[in-house]
Amino acid sequence: MGSALPKRLFDLVEELQGRGLRTSAELARRLGVSERTVRRDIGRLIELDLPVETQPGRNGGVSLPAGALLPAVRFTDDELLALATGLKAVAADSDAALGHAANRALERLETVLSPETRGRVRALQETLSPGQLSPDPTVPAPSQHVIALAEASHRGDRVTIGYTAGGRVTERKVDPYGLAKLGPWYVVAYCHLRQDLRTFRVDRIRRIAPTEERFERPQGFDVYRYVTDAIAMAPGHGDLICRALLSTDIQTASRRLAMTTVLLEPVDEGVRLTVRTDEGGLDWVVHHLLRLRCEVRIEGPEQLKQAAKRMAARLVAL
Repeated sequence: MGSALPKRLFDLVEELQGRGLRTSAELARRLGVSERTVRRDIGRLIELDLPVETQPGRNGGVSLPAGALLPAVRFTDDELLALATGLKAVAADSDAALGHAANRALERLETVLSPETRGRVRALQETLSPGQLSPDPTVPAPSQHVIALAEASHRGDRVTIGYTAGGRVTERKVDPYGLAKLGPWYVVAYCHLRQDLRTFRVDRIRRIAPTEERFERPQGFDVYRYVTDAIAMAPGHGDLICRALLSTDIQTASRRLAMTTVLLEPVDEGVRLTVRTDEGGLDWVVHHLLRLRCEVRIEGPEQLKQAAKRMAARLVAL
């Protein structure tokens, strides 16, 4: 039936199915036609035996259940996570036209999902931080754990997790704020055991159990930024904190540098770069600074300045 529908009727079905009660005025505005045309087209859908539901009265409207043209589509956890993360990554890392198409594809996908699956997709959309496509190797994590944490974050449900750290499993009661993927999957959560924010690797979570407690997620919390900052400043990278001032904007700097290894902060003069390393990594830092097509001023430490001078001398000698 779907392929036989005229385009205008098909567009009307897409605006209706799985989207709740809609008024004729709202549909006319969305479709760029008159309310009279909308009412006539709704009558045509009823004649075609589509399950159109109408509610008369001041607060009335018309609705169409999901899967009106096709049976509700179902996915495994792995397939669902692949769809949501793939389209989310495209929307974040592509040009405006492709990004809009990816968002539109997610919206269209919702119209043919069962109510339960549609709720899971919405939870993933809201709680997965888009960030950037990570160059780091992928570390697998159970899809059911990622989805369970996304749903808990979306609903504001506190959960308990069994987390492996230091070779043993500890029980943690946490408030999951959101998830990000940078090689491994990470969940940023308030940990009631530590009484502070913590970043947990999802592949190290052994079990997740719901509680009857609720929490409020902080407004505007940037999960991706929190995770990248934590990784960049991890003590395992070394004991030297290197800083440089870049005469560029944060978007340009982000494209030129690996966000999982450096911390970038917008300042009045441009962007401040901070990276943690050891003596053996100083040449690596200088090399990446040289790749930037903007003015760079090294702020410290002295070891980084000396490494830049040594590299400059080698270049002159060449």
